[in-house]
Amino acid sequence: MSEPIKTDIAFELLRTDILSGRFVPDQPLRVAELSERYGVSATPLREALSRLAEKQLVVAAANRGWRVAPVSLAEFEDIARARLAVESALLADAIACGGLDWESGIVGAHYRLGQTPVPLGSADTLQNRQYWIAAHDAFHCALLDAARSAWLKGFYRQTAEQLQRHHQAVLFHGTTRHEPAAMQEILQVALSVPRHTTLMEMVLDRDRDAALTELEAHIEMTLEIYRQIIEAQKETANPARNTTERTNA
Repeated sequence: MSEPIKTDIAFELLRTDILSGRFVPDQPLRVAELSERYGVSATPLREALSRLAEKQLVVAAANRGWRVAPVSLAEFEDIARARLAVESALLADAIACGGLDWESGIVGAHYRLGQTPVPLGSADTLQNRQYWIAAHDAFHCALLDAARSAWLKGFYRQTAEQLQRHHQAVLFHGTTRHEPAAMQEILQVALSVPRHTTLMEMVLDRDRDAALTELEAHIEMTLEIYRQIIEAQKETANPARNTTERTNA
């Protein structure tokens, strides 16, 4: 097997593990451990890590080696704004140009999303997370499939990849999975199908303005949910501080 092929294999294996949440934000990526995990030698792994750094999925720091790229609310908000700009343009064009095959693809993707287990409670497994994210992303891609701009679709895939990494970090890591009913309600809203049903119906009705307004609301609601989750994580991480704040109030 040639070195370029080995590099491609290492790249895809690493990319999949980062986007699926197997490797969490800021986790060290040691070449020796990765080599044992994937059965790939150090040279193609280093090349794969360099390619992933170009895609902003990993970072390299002096004397620290490679790490999974960190996440932050500020970065998530920036990516979400970029997503809205690109996805709005693609969606408007898809509504104008889409035919019956495009409509059928949207309905099929929505059905799949509705049939996919929501990764909450006892169903919160790595496999279910992967299934749900794949179904969710496939639905949004189906909405845009009839758009004509290959460049905009490329930008959309790039933002979607970064958003997927943030989704994993915010929704499926840290304290959120172990929170009581209030947190579960927030997560249930974040993963709900009805929000996507409304968007689908507007798109299929070819109501361009309503669909774009709903898309903006869809993304803004996601941002607000994530802000609530991050705030809940802070409160869980600092119970003593919160007790003091309530006492002094």
